[in-house]
Amino acid sequence: MTVFRTICVFACLTTTAILAQGLSVSSFSATLGEFPSWESPKGTFTIKNTLEQPANLLRVRSSCSCAIVDFTPCTLAPGQDTSVSVSIPKNTLSGKFSKTVYVETDAPGQEFLKLTVSGTAVPAVEVQPKSEVYLGRLEAGKARSFSFRLVPASPDMSLKLLPADEGEGLADATLLRNDDTTFTMKLNFTPDASRRYVAIRRRIAIEWKHDIPPLTLAIMFSTVKNAKQ
Repeated sequence: MTVFRTICVFACLTTTAILAQGLSVSSFSATLGEFPSWESPKGTFTIKNTLEQPANLLRVRSSCSCAIVDFTPCTLAPGQDTSVSVSIPKNTLSGKFSKTVYVETDAPGQEFLKLTVSGTAVPAVEVQPKSEVYLGRLEAGKARSFSFRLVPASPDMSLKLLPADEGEGLADATLLRNDDTTFTMKLNFTPDASRRYVAIRRRIAIEWKHDIPPLTLAIMFSTVKNAKQ
């Protein structure tokens, strides 16, 4: 289990300016390192106009809504610079990631500047084996069970199984706290021949000092009449 006592969020940027045919960028990539997913780290890029004429920064495009860009369209006079910041909203990512934003300009040969932020968002609750599991083809009428192991980031975190919503699939679910402060959610179910493709989802509320959205766990499978199908 990972227990966070002191967690540092940092951004590593190359300090040497990179010249790219007139517009220089402090770095084309920002490494945010490892950070708690309930925090919102930020990487900042500095763009400088080294041309002899003004250059316009027109707009930005992002590869994902989980990358929020702080950018104001502007005209850079020769020698002038500006900053573009990219932040990751809290509770949006888990695990390793790399997100790209493009700054559109009117500088010759530099219509798009590609900027990348990367890092590892440590989840509030680690799910083992993972939050969505495909079980393959299961025989109808044969009782089954599947268990998720949940590892909270802090021992003072409390987990609570929420009532199943309509359409989340039929299964008896239990959530137990283990002796080592981890949790186990067990699903007991029997595949029904009348349902060919099944997804069973259950949500777990996370009660903690930080505002964490409910965790969704799911198993999926195809139902067959007998194991040989």
